[in-house]
Amino acid sequence: MLCFHGIGQNGLAYEPFGAALASTFTVYSFDLFYHGQSSGLHGNTYQPNEALTPDHWAAILTAFLDEKNIDRFSVTGFSMGGVFAFATAQRFAARLDQLWLLAPDGITTNAWYSFATGSGFGRGVFRFFLNHLSLLRGVSNTLVRLGLIDRSLVRFAQSTLATPEQRERVYRSWIAFRPLRPHLDSLLETLNEHPIRVRVFLGQFDRVLPREAVEPLLQRLPTCELVMLKVGHNGLVEAVAQSMPDQRR
Repeated sequence: MLCFHGIGQNGLAYEPFGAALASTFTVYSFDLFYHGQSSGLHGNTYQPNEALTPDHWAAILTAFLDEKNIDRFSVTGFSMGGVFAFATAQRFAARLDQLWLLAPDGITTNAWYSFATGSGFGRGVFRFFLNHLSLLRGVSNTLVRLGLIDRSLVRFAQSTLATPEQRERVYRSWIAFRPLRPHLDSLLETLNEHPIRVRVFLGQFDRVLPREAVEPLLQRLPTCELVMLKVGHNGLVEAVAQSMPDQRR
C-alpha cells in the first residue's frame, strides 16, 4: 500500500495505518516534495514555477517499484495526496488492486485555486497575499461574511499558513503539483476499464473537502464504495485506520 499525505503533513500522517493494516499490507508512506525530509523537484535548488508532470511522477514511481520488486500494489491518498493517488492510478492501472481515497483533492477544482495557479498574474497575486498575511486574513473574513467561503475552510487555511515556512511550502506545492490534477473523464474511463476496487472515505463533518467535492466521481463510478465516518477533515486518516476491522469484512 503506497500512501500519500495531505498538505503540510509528512509520511508519519499514516502511522495509524501501520498497525491497522499489518496483516493485509506492507505500508509505504512517503514524504511528498517540499514536505518532511523530501527536497524539491530539483533538490535544494528551487526553480520558480517548477512543475511535476505525470511523466516525471511515473518515472519516479517506476524506479521505486523496481527497487522494491513490487509488481502489484494498492494506493491511498488523503486530501492533496489524492492528486498523487489519481495520477498513480492513471499510469499504473493495470498493476493496481485497490484505490483508497480519503477526502481526496482533485475531483473538482476550486475557483480560487484555479486563479492562484493558472496564470502568471494569478500566481503573482497568490504570492503577494502570502507575503501580506494580514491582508489575506481580512479578505478571507470578508468572504466568510458574504457566504462565499466556509469558515472551516478559512481556519484550515490559516493553520497551514501560520509560518513563513508553511506559506512557502503551500505555494510551491500548489504550483508544482497542478499538472498532476486529473481530467475527470479520462480518470473515470481508466477506473471503469480496470478491476480496481475503489473506496472513498469521507468525514461527515468535513467542510474542507466535503462530499460535494467528490460527488462527480461517486455519480459516474457505480462500483465505487463510499464510507462515511463521523469526523472532520483532520481526523480522517486515523478514523479510517480505526475502522479497518469492520471494513475488511
